Amino acid sequence: MFACLSVAELEAAGLTTYQIALAEECCLRRSRRGHYVITRVCADPRHRFISALASAQTTHLPKESAGLRKRKEDLRILVRSYARSLPPEAVFSHRSALIVHGLPIPFFEDGETICAETAHPRNAVRRPTMLIRRRQLEPGDTVEVGGVPVTSVLRTLFDISRDCPLAFAVAVVDDALRCSLVTLDEFREFCARHPVRTHQARIDAVLDNADGRRETVAESICAIRFVEHSIHGFEPQVVIEDEQGEFIARTDFADEAAKVIAEFDGAGKYFLDGADPKESFELERRREYALRNLGYTVFRITWADLFAADVFLRIKDAISRRTASPAKGLDSRGGSQR
Repeated sequence: MFACLSVAELEAAGLTTYQIALAEECCLRRSRRGHYVITRVCADPRHRFISALASAQTTHLPKESAGLRKRKEDLRILVRSYARSLPPEAVFSHRSALIVHGLPIPFFEDGETICAETAHPRNAVRRPTMLIRRRQLEPGDTVEVGGVPVTSVLRTLFDISRDCPLAFAVAVVDDALRCSLVTLDEFREFCARHPVRTHQARIDAVLDNADGRRETVAESICAIRFVEHSIHGFEPQVVIEDEQGEFIARTDFADEAAKVIAEFDGAGKYFLDGADPKESFELERRREYALRNLGYTVFRITWADLFAADVFLRIKDAISRRTASPAKGLDSRGGSQR
């Protein structure tokens, strides 16, 4: 875990206010007012206490420097800093609960402020680094994970479904289903026992679109983009065979009637299990040629594409043209490529 220290703990270890300020230029980073995260092992003898914690086997040092991973890491650090100082009766909820339970944070909205999220039975407060929501929680809605009070997995999925964008919520629920943390029937039953006066339609939409067959967060977001753009007919993890019944590929999404395939093209797939990226790329190229020879149009979707409309409009157009003119649909050159 990240090593987070309060000013009081640093002062108890013998560091003065001035030395703490100097350590910020060396081996500490401020996570919130009065709290710091250790960033590296340093050789300064005045920071021997900090270095000892940094070099411990159980300590993780911050690594990410930019982008989504950096924001996720910052949230983990912030949650860690509050683990021992939550307001009385408050429990971690929403994205903070996802951190505690090891569930994914699919994305952050543009301009969204990173803060720890909690639920409290009576109070609702927004602070610079903490959002406290007023929520009535039943005894079974909370658990302790590593001594930290947090909403249960089912309650966390329920809160995320109610308060977060559809694509975000479905990606989280899909991951929980895929990892067998819950079943869809269990989640449906929980939602039925907890009707709400606001945003019930959001919860219903998540239940209608959740599918544990999707294998990554990106695939889950992609599936919701199909819904938002009224693209119908795609099924996840479709196995494609040739005329002799020989296996060709298992695709992320395929509309077999229209012979259109959508694949999420994450760069990491070419480095899986220590594989040679050049060899992986060549195998992927041959796989795509085989699919095209069977009459399929293949669209490759990148992470950036998930947050734009262009590729989904082209997919919708390709399906429309192939469905309207089956004869022309056999021409694999009909689809737009990235």
